[in-house]
Amino acid sequence: MLGTAGGAVAADPALITELQGITPAPVVAGAGPATEASADGGEPLATAVVLAGDPQFAVLRNAIAAQGAQATLTRTSALADGGTATSFAVAFPSAPSARAIVRRSVLALLAEAGATSALNSELEATPGGRVVIVTMPGGGLRTLAIASRGARLVGTVTVRPGGASQDLQQLVNGLTAAWALIPAPAPGTAEELAVSDALRLQIRAAWTAAGRTGQEAAGSMLAARIDGGTWVMADMGRAGTPEWWLFRAVDASTYRAEATVGFPNGCPSIPVALREVWGFASECAAGDPGAPLPGSVPAGELPEPVRGTGMWIWYVSQSEKSLQGIIDRARTYGVRTVHIKSGDGTSYWSQFDRAVGPLKAAGLRVCAWQYVRGRRPVAEAAVAARAVRAGADCFLIDAEIEFERIPQRYARTTRYMRALRAQVGSAYPVGLTTFPYVDLHGPFPYTAFLNGRDAAQFTMPQVYWKAFRVSPAAAVERTMRWNRIYGKPIALLGSTYMRESATTIRQFRCASQAAGVGGESWWAWQNTRIGQWPWLASPLTCQVPLAKPGATRYPVMGLRSRGDAVRRLQQLLRGQGVSLPVDGYFGVTTLNALATYRAQRGLVGGPSTDDAVWADLIQRSGSLMTSRVG
Repeated sequence: MLGTAGGAVAADPALITELQGITPAPVVAGAGPATEASADGGEPLATAVVLAGDPQFAVLRNAIAAQGAQATLTRTSALADGGTATSFAVAFPSAPSARAIVRRSVLALLAEAGATSALNSELEATPGGRVVIVTMPGGGLRTLAIASRGARLVGTVTVRPGGASQDLQQLVNGLTAAWALIPAPAPGTAEELAVSDALRLQIRAAWTAAGRTGQEAAGSMLAARIDGGTWVMADMGRAGTPEWWLFRAVDASTYRAEATVGFPNGCPSIPVALREVWGFASECAAGDPGAPLPGSVPAGELPEPVRGTGMWIWYVSQSEKSLQGIIDRARTYGVRTVHIKSGDGTSYWSQFDRAVGPLKAAGLRVCAWQYVRGRRPVAEAAVAARAVRAGADCFLIDAEIEFERIPQRYARTTRYMRALRAQVGSAYPVGLTTFPYVDLHGPFPYTAFLNGRDAAQFTMPQVYWKAFRVSPAAAVERTMRWNRIYGKPIALLGSTYMRESATTIRQFRCASQAAGVGGESWWAWQNTRIGQWPWLASPLTCQVPLAKPGATRYPVMGLRSRGDAVRRLQQLLRGQGVSLPVDGYFGVTTLNALATYRAQRGLVGGPSTDDAVWADLIQRSGSLMTSRVG
């Protein structure tokens, strides 16, 4: 029988049904008058449930009314062992508000002096659910089971003998404080996901793959899908030492550890959408932009792992006597990233698996690279994805002469990139390293690697000036001029393998600096002589170079030019609505298309490309030129 001091009123049947599934089963004590349909489109709700004679419920009713929320709340009789249990259901104006309240309620109900330990796990069936067990003075246990279901919050608080029984008052205080702090939900793309035993095992496997053995997930684990990718935040620290990490799903059953998560001022360093879906929005200041997802590459920027100084490793065993030797030399000479070979064609190199964990644990960034041949693109992509799953901070495609010779090279490249992205995701940092002089390698499918939905986000041209028999400055200038047309950030790969002098190493770094490049790396560790190491990352003062008369930032191409650079021009023109085939040949059709575009845009110039037309096309296409990244 339902009733209040004012007479019998029907309670909301939907919420009562939800409460029946909570153990122990609630005893419904009263209900307020029915209202309109709930904010999430569900059934009508009761404004409040008031337990006659209990002043705490009156406080809760007033707090609910002041915040514009609706609620039904019930309480059980005493438990057989002398404990008490309270079951409740609360409805909020929006689902994000309900999700945000979960964590606030948990904190409020745990904030009792004398609680000595806590164990957090997740409700399996309901995203957003938490189960919290706290040891109280005298050995009593307090258990909170709480979950958000749409815009509703349901739960039960159980206090076993030995624990102080102030559940309802703490619930009132916690919810009232939380309502006052929850900002209006911002549009987000995140969807909370349930946590399962299988997910816990996958996260622990990823933890082991990252070289962090002997630890298990000790605490809350949260899962969500955002922008098509699945992410988990978990406390991986030992008891009493929180260590929050973000994990990203590589495929349906495999995760990788991406980065630690800080909590400055209680606000986690994660994207705003994840804060909201995981209930942390109230911890963060209004307008706080949030942090990007680890591994994502903001448009126009080099990914973090390839900024600064890097060194390439072909054979780990021939680079140093031990992994500790690599760590020590990298620290001594300012190398922050090592690029380790992880595959050749369809063969995986297990040296990467052995090295990635210890090197990352020592604070180094570790990227994987694979020599790709193109004949079995899907199988080669699987080899690449294996290194990503092993913990690579970025992945580098080393594609060279084979891609100028194989038939259907553009189609094969597209299949490789599509298969790779299907396994590592669209945001994971993938780069291309290959020939620096695009004009000398017309058949190479640069556009297939660097443009389109599945493209690499950056390029690392191999600028081996001594092998080219030119000065470092000349090599860098020609490389930048021809690679800028693809609109991707550029990090330059220099050489030490030909016993390059300290003077030319400095000249290369100064030329790179003048070009606005944010990262340089070196080929290769095993060939670098002791006298070269000090010059790879040491502080450098460079004179500002004087531009040569008539120097251009982009290539000049005209009638009868051919190659991939022409394909890039044709792609850009087609993207602006100018009709022409993309065939890599600058014929009369391309000549007329270029003239049409100049006329449409009011660009003066002749029948050849120039800086003005290239810059306009790249800007209007949405491509971003290389930016200086500190």
